[in-house]
Amino acid sequence: MQLPALTSVTVEVLVDNFYDVFETSRPGLVERVAPGRLPKPLVAAHGLAYWITLTSNGQVTRLVMDTANSPLPFFNNLEALSHAPAEADALVVSHGHPDHYGGLIEFLGRRTTPLPIYLHEDSFFPKLLITPRGRIGPWALKREELEKLGAVLQVNRGPALVLDQALLTGTIEASTPYETPLPGAKRVVAGQEEHDPFTDEQALVMNVAGRGLVVVAGCSHPGVVNMIRYAQKLTGIEKLAALIGGFHLTAGGPELIRQTIQGLTALNPELIVAGHCTGFKALSQLALAFPDSFMVSCVGTRVIVGQ
Repeated sequence: MQLPALTSVTVEVLVDNFYDVFETSRPGLVERVAPGRLPKPLVAAHGLAYWITLTSNGQVTRLVMDTANSPLPFFNNLEALSHAPAEADALVVSHGHPDHYGGLIEFLGRRTTPLPIYLHEDSFFPKLLITPRGRIGPWALKREELEKLGAVLQVNRGPALVLDQALLTGTIEASTPYETPLPGAKRVVAGQEEHDPFTDEQALVMNVAGRGLVVVAGCSHPGVVNMIRYAQKLTGIEKLAALIGGFHLTAGGPELIRQTIQGLTALNPELIVAGHCTGFKALSQLALAFPDSFMVSCVGTRVIVGQ
């Protein structure tokens, strides 16, 4: 699929599980928020939300990807970082787990104009988790409720372009033997519970002229290496400028962490910014394996690729 070459991409972390004012910056590439310079304090919370700015020949497009686990951290940080719902040109939902769409209903309610929302058709299946502490869920993202609030749904299954500038991969094609969805994840289809294969989770992919791909993931339930390989296959672009998101590795155990690091080493990303569901053990191993390219994703972080 032909993916337009953008002048630059900036990914700003609105909500993540971490906030650390002592994390270092890399001027011009990864910039952290300086404490005390915002109109209100930032809040870390379980979940993800990104504010993504695309520039191309002077044209600026603003995307929101995911909306955290609840309106509280999402809107607090949106306001602290001087963004407003009305400024967004489109919104992307990475997959149908509530820590990625928790602020969506209120976001739509705060707008006065319709908003294109891009998501996989399987995101509407109710989801639940079977954990050692019992069942959690089910949760459901309701299509009718979104449309009632002015969402212009752009539902896909295969690859799709977002405003003709970025790529949603559609259902991720498996290419590794070690990346499989965790057994405790379930979904409800036609009233029956089944193992969740995470057909609904997709990556957002952008191409920056002269730099390569920027791949932004939600939880990477289908496997972060699978996601990157599929993005490369779809676009025909091998060079990976930046990988950003949650990788859901620690819960999979040390062998999954080891094999994923091997897979990422072969893909040679220039920058890895990981957080959310990746887990402390995996983050530690990633930091050791990629001392020159790894950084922890913190609330308020801006990743800038391009001019």
